Amino acid sequence: MTELEGKCLDFIKKHLAIITYSVLFLIILGLYIQMGLHFDLTCPPSTDFNNCIQPWWNAIVADGGFKSLAHPVGDYASSYQMLMAWMATWGLNCQGAVKLVGAITNFALAFAVAAFTYKINSKKNLSSFAIPFLMTLILPSAFIESMVWGQCDPLYAFFMFISFYFIYIDKWGWGFFFYGLSLSFKLEPIFFLPFIIMLYILEHKHSILNLCWTLLGFYLPNVGGLLHGRSFMSPFQDLMGQTQEYKSISLHAINFPQLFTVDAYGSNAAIEYGMMGTLLIVMTICIFAFVLLYLSKINFDVKKNFVQLLTWCIWTCDFFLPAMHERYDFMVGVLLLVLACLNIRYLPLFLGVATLDTIIYINSFFNFISNFQPYAWVMLVLYGIMTYIVLKCPEKFKVAEMGH
Repeated sequence: MTELEGKCLDFIKKHLAIITYSVLFLIILGLYIQMGLHFDLTCPPSTDFNNCIQPWWNAIVADGGFKSLAHPVGDYASSYQMLMAWMATWGLNCQGAVKLVGAITNFALAFAVAAFTYKINSKKNLSSFAIPFLMTLILPSAFIESMVWGQCDPLYAFFMFISFYFIYIDKWGWGFFFYGLSLSFKLEPIFFLPFIIMLYILEHKHSILNLCWTLLGFYLPNVGGLLHGRSFMSPFQDLMGQTQEYKSISLHAINFPQLFTVDAYGSNAAIEYGMMGTLLIVMTICIFAFVLLYLSKINFDVKKNFVQLLTWCIWTCDFFLPAMHERYDFMVGVLLLVLACLNIRYLPLFLGVATLDTIIYINSFFNFISNFQPYAWVMLVLYGIMTYIVLKCPEKFKVAEMGH
């Protein structure tokens, strides 16, 4: 071996981790560029893009971009409409703009996930940041959401993880401000509310008045609509209108209602929803109430088990509430990734949910699943395991030695 070869090998061995992660990052970046330049979002039968996003884009452009904010376009809040109006000024077509924003938000989300994981992890090294960062980028649900489906779930998730970070370090004002930003784009962050209530009651450290910061964060991205004449209550009305859009107890989500759903989209869907919708909501509230009573009785340490309880609360909402879409468990998959990075014992749960999410996401384009019940039973088992961990053995599956 020559002296030059020896020096090269010594350099590689000394910096093997950073070289490996850099190469993986470049490969993943190349994948995003490839999808951005060559993949056609209309090629799979994407109902959301073809029937919603593209027509909304066309209407916004026809109405003069930001001038369209004077009236609703689509069923999202004016914050999303303002984002699309801004995107329309970039000189890109709808697909190009959506994929660009999707890629940017995925990388931003990956950074937020990695920062949150790194903060909790007792081992402060390159791997504790790089692994969750890279894994988030290639998480099937995150990649399909933005680069194939054209949805903005990674955008709201990005603000959610910033909110988690600040609330974890007891900066509730900033945490609720970013929570409001998240809510301004999607209604799914409402699944975080049960955790906030549990944290408030079990820790009783912060004033509930910090929730006022949520209103500031919520209204800030909607200022454009308000300045163009929309009513002050219009952002709330937009979100509440979404809850009335689909009268079905399950919208292809793999969850508890799928165990007895007969006709999710057909003529019987409204009847099923009328029979079971309110019951499922009440049942979910009761589950949270009983668990809160149990946790208060055993003096549950929320700070040590922050991510576990957070994951369980969001998962419970998605698993039991009616009218859940298949992508509403997006945050569950990402949080299980965080848990798997913090404690390898969570890896089977993460892989199980990630696999089910991949199957159900692909089914959204090709409709090859005729019976969702087998998948719902598997998800029930995974959810049951997570429930057992939170209630019975959080110490065995702990992810942090201390609160900070």
